[in-house]
Amino acid sequence: MSEKAMKKIGITGVMGAGKSSVIEMLKNAGYHVLDCDRINDELLMKGHAGYQALIAEFKDTICDAQGDVDRMKMSVLMFQEAGNKEKIEAILHPLIQARLQQELEQLQQETLVFVEVPLLYEVGWESCFDEVWVVAADEELLLKRLQQHRHVAKAEAKARLRKQLPQAVKVEKADRVLWNNGDKEELQSNIYAILKEAEGF
Repeated sequence: MSEKAMKKIGITGVMGAGKSSVIEMLKNAGYHVLDCDRINDELLMKGHAGYQALIAEFKDTICDAQGDVDRMKMSVLMFQEAGNKEKIEAILHPLIQARLQQELEQLQQETLVFVEVPLLYEVGWESCFDEVWVVAADEELLLKRLQQHRHVAKAEAKARLRKQLPQAVKVEKADRVLWNNGDKEELQSNIYAILKEAEGF
């Protein structure tokens, strides 16, 4: 009997849904979880490919006084002039995908590997994975968590959620949905139930 091929699962969801809790539980259960934000951070460090490409394109307009990439300046650049957002994404996204592929190749012996991509649908990466799991929660709970954890007012929490693809759209697109409306025990039970299904491929 041949060994099963590795199954790549993308994890996403709006702010406040509880992706971090899901990731922590998956890691505690012994699964490998790759983090696209961590890869992006590494690529933006001095001497790395993302840093060098952004400096070549935007010179010192994207750097702080120490010559490091300034996230605030990069954010302003992305929206102050038409086309900048696309330029930055065109630079970073292929680099992130290439690094991700390298890390996945080192895990070929695993049957399930997870990748956290906060804006997975927004950047159109669903085809990169065998399945996409969306972590979701009721809207009032999302707002409450954002207010508590990000220390923002309810109006600001709503504004931040509006900047992302609506949760209902992500849920509709998802292969599986992990509802996180209860306590940690309930979330863990939901995760184990979905894992049991996923490992039956």
